[in-house]
Amino acid sequence: MGFGDSVVNEAEGAGGRLIPRWGSALIFASIGLMVLICLGLALTGQGPLGWSFWAGFVTFLLLFVAAWSALVRRRKPHNPRVTSEGIRIFRAPAATVWPLLGAWLAVYFVAGLWAYVAITDVEALEAPRRTWLLIGAAVASLPDVARLLTGRLHRWQVEIGPDSITYRGYHTNVTYPWSKVHGARARGHGRGRGPTGVEIDVKGAGKDPIVPLSAFNVPAEQLIEEIQRAKALYRS
Repeated sequence: MGFGDSVVNEAEGAGGRLIPRWGSALIFASIGLMVLICLGLALTGQGPLGWSFWAGFVTFLLLFVAAWSALVRRRKPHNPRVTSEGIRIFRAPAATVWPLLGAWLAVYFVAGLWAYVAITDVEALEAPRRTWLLIGAAVASLPDVARLLTGRLHRWQVEIGPDSITYRGYHTNVTYPWSKVHGARARGHGRGRGPTGVEIDVKGAGKDPIVPLSAFNVPAEQLIEEIQRAKALYRS
């Protein structure tokens, strides 16, 4: 029996959906509407604007997949990857990470096409102000592209080792020896819902890192038990 099986019964109830069904319905209805709008505009559009709507269509399809993985997927305990050094690694699932990355890159393609149209034929744009807002937002996020290319933008990951715990997620990359860790606890409880994150309780006055459950496919109960177990083994 692998570790984590001891919390299956508890996690099935508390580690399921992160948001209520009506919330899921609202999110997916909104994304689905944007998919249909982009598809309709792509089928009727021509030239760079038509291409941009096809890219928008792909963007929202990818967001649909990522949203399902992050918000709707039921979280069940499973054994993490274990390295030869005994480090137990939990990683964000590919169904969350790669669609998000693809959608992000597709937005740059859309912004580039709109910038081209804005420079060469601004009258073809129905909402120039919104167009420049999107272009400006894409330019503002270019530093994150540089971080991605240089390995400083991180896939969400928790590494629980015999001597320390590491959490990486987007800009965050922190490592704490077990001597600096009190333990872990669930955060973000809602009415009738499970927690939305796991807070690593670190000694001192600094801000405790919170591991978002939306980035993982295991329940909070397993992450907490793994952390508490590793802390206890370090003490012994």
